[in-house]
Amino acid sequence: MVSIVKKYLVIITALVFSFLMVAYIIYNIVSVLLIGGAFSPRIDHKRMEEIFTEDYELIKIVVDYFVDSEYTSIYIRFDEDFEDFIINDERAAISFNTLKKRGYRSIKKIDNIILFHKSSRGRHFGNGIVYSIDGVEPNYGVNPRDPLYGSVESPTQIMYLTKLEPLPEPNWFYYEEDFREWRLQNKSD
Repeated sequence: MVSIVKKYLVIITALVFSFLMVAYIIYNIVSVLLIGGAFSPRIDHKRMEEIFTEDYELIKIVVDYFVDSEYTSIYIRFDEDFEDFIINDERAAISFNTLKKRGYRSIKKIDNIILFHKSSRGRHFGNGIVYSIDGVEPNYGVNPRDPLYGSVESPTQIMYLTKLEPLPEPNWFYYEEDFREWRLQNKSD
């Protein structure tokens, strides 16, 4: 009788342990997909224009902060690293934090543009809002077949740009970067 109870106890323990392991694995897979943006809805140009209108004052404060700063290039991801970024302007600090809370993923200044990365779907697609400081359309004159494209010597503006559409204010654009589509568009013949 005791050996039968022990046998069932071992079987039940093994089943519970197996169930917990499967639940843990599924939880991790779903977490990675959510963080990577696989389940994130795509934000199209129309919706991004609404977001731009809602967030314009905050975004403009950040643009003014970067234009007046000594940064020629900087990349700020809104994760734990953002806490180490020192902002010496109170209005700009509030704007950065508010944009982070509103779901922006990163802000990047590269030469004459400032990108506000809003959404992603996996590693290969991203979109958002971009501002041209000097009024030149982003990626104008950039040859993606140039071997220096994206290098430190000749930094690109938006690496895998596939769509650029104007927003209601001058020098503001909606952008999409899609590696797979870009690769198909720029295949060598």
